[in-house]
Amino acid sequence: MKSIVATLALAASASAFAPASTVGREASVVLSATPVEKEIGVLPPVGFFDPLGLLDSGPYGDRLANFKHYRAVEVKHGRIAMAATLGMIVQENSRFEGFISPSEGLKFSDVPNGLAALDVVPLAGFVQMALLIGAHEILVKEVEGVDKAPGNFGTGYLGFKLDDQSSVQLRGLNVEVQNGRLAMLGILGMFASETIHKTTFWEFSAFK
Repeated sequence: MKSIVATLALAASASAFAPASTVGREASVVLSATPVEKEIGVLPPVGFFDPLGLLDSGPYGDRLANFKHYRAVEVKHGRIAMAATLGMIVQENSRFEGFISPSEGLKFSDVPNGLAALDVVPLAGFVQMALLIGAHEILVKEVEGVDKAPGNFGTGYLGFKLDDQSSVQLRGLNVEVQNGRLAMLGILGMFASETIHKTTFWEFSAFK
């Protein structure tokens, strides 16, 4: 089951980098008011980081179009990683009451923490999660427009508008990108630790 889930996860990640249609894009893309070298997330000490030249060689259009696609992918994966990291911590201290699978008599408390849960959760549970994620991908769309920030779904940012370019908004977006990057490293570290030490990071670490 772990290998199946890992394969599906890799396929979903790869789909984010699949070339998109560029019909009409050349006519709609205009010069950005902010050069990509000075965009959100370009912070010291690393600064602008594109060692492979993906912005110039990417398949999504010109330099700006490539940047917007890769940034949208980065923001999405960062948000997922932040939720996953928080979930890994919460599950060590709290559980839902009741059954995750009444037909199999399986309670939430019977599901182990970490990657070991992949061997316990019924197939129907993974199907439900896949359907929910698929529905979200199809029904929830980013706000259209070349002047809209990647990852902007029109819901605002904790009460602040995403198109006012205020110092509060810019700081919040920088914080989100940086926290997302850290979370991606964090969740991969947790998975690696659990795979190597055969126990969850919480049990192995000094935090317990």
